Amino acid sequence: MMLPKGWVEADIGELCNLVNGKAFKPSDWSKTGLPIIRIQNLNNSQAFYNYYDREIPDKFLVNKGDLLFAWSGTPGTSFGAHLWMGQKAILNQHIFKIIFNELSIDKNYFKIAINSTLHELIGKAHGGVGLAHVTKGNFETTKLPLPPLAEQRRIVAKLDSLTARIARARAELKRVRALQKQWLSKFFDTEFSCDGELLTLGELAEDVRYGTAQKCSPDPTLTPVLRIPNIASGKIDTSDLKHSKFTEKEIKKLSLCSGDLLIVRSNGSVDLVGQSAVADARVSGFLFAGYLIRIRLKNKDITPYFVHYWLRSSHARSLINAAAKSTSGVNNINSEQLKNLNIRLPGRLKQREIVSRITKACSHANRLETEAQRALALLDRLESSLLAKAFRGELVPQNPNDEPASVLLDRIRAERAAAPKPRRKRKA
Repeated sequence: MMLPKGWVEADIGELCNLVNGKAFKPSDWSKTGLPIIRIQNLNNSQAFYNYYDREIPDKFLVNKGDLLFAWSGTPGTSFGAHLWMGQKAILNQHIFKIIFNELSIDKNYFKIAINSTLHELIGKAHGGVGLAHVTKGNFETTKLPLPPLAEQRRIVAKLDSLTARIARARAELKRVRALQKQWLSKFFDTEFSCDGELLTLGELAEDVRYGTAQKCSPDPTLTPVLRIPNIASGKIDTSDLKHSKFTEKEIKKLSLCSGDLLIVRSNGSVDLVGQSAVADARVSGFLFAGYLIRIRLKNKDITPYFVHYWLRSSHARSLINAAAKSTSGVNNINSEQLKNLNIRLPGRLKQREIVSRITKACSHANRLETEAQRALALLDRLESSLLAKAFRGELVPQNPNDEPASVLLDRIRAERAAAPKPRRKRKA
């Protein structure tokens, strides 16, 4: 990319020194002292802190406003550059403290510029899928565009103003989506406050059965098996099917029929436990996996979608959540607990009327949610385009009277060359 007039390109290592955090053992932690900044503390102010109450070298101390870089973590979360806005603290391993002359480089610009290279850094990173580790050498040799100092400050001021507007738009979309969910929840509660016979779900069922534990594969020549991802949206989704080989006896016992209810019985998210979908003709003859329960209703006087929507009501959800919540990290509800849920069942005509009204309300809510997601995607693209414009020199006007960045970089290099080198400790 051609740099704007007056800009230069510099290695990160030419602009700063890096201090890696201290490696703590669990036995070092205490309940008092200074908080230890771990990676999760960088983007979550509510994350738990460990503390350290002994003497610590100054190089590991972090003050409000210091620039940090998490060089190990999950891209898209804490991985990247952060300005520390908390109290005085201690730096943990896997985080660099970036030391530089703030009279030469605007720290907010430095953070933005570093984060603009994350895609490149992740490409150089070591580690498994979803976890990146950037070496000190790769980080230091990554190049950044460096504008004149005055232009750095103009860029930051403009981005602050524009991103604040984007943040307000995101907050408003979040508020509207929350209001919509509240409205839909109240709508469900109103619909299911109808008169009718109070029965248990088990009394409505002809058969309640767990799915297969058979290992599945992508082989489309075998029998298709529905799993949690295929029903998690509340509708049957056949876009990512798995398959397996079964005996005739297994197929007869576990095959789906149109109108069967499939319910998630186990998941790490309690909100997914009890989520249901109604099988239709497309999946007739498919089997279902072990983390699902199939409920086949007794007769045609029970509308499957009435039960499906009732399972989403606040009353049903409170019962399911209470039964399913676990401290082990995996939430479960079993077939007996499901069968014991009480449901008030009106006549078939009333069931159909309720299902019709709820289906229309959900369709309207889904359209609004789609529009909200589209708006959020546009805001993300807008933010990315603003950053791209900033680094092309197109976001703010350039001033020919600004000191060229080449002069600034020469001065930074001279200052760093003249600075005393830190002494390495000799190994005993």
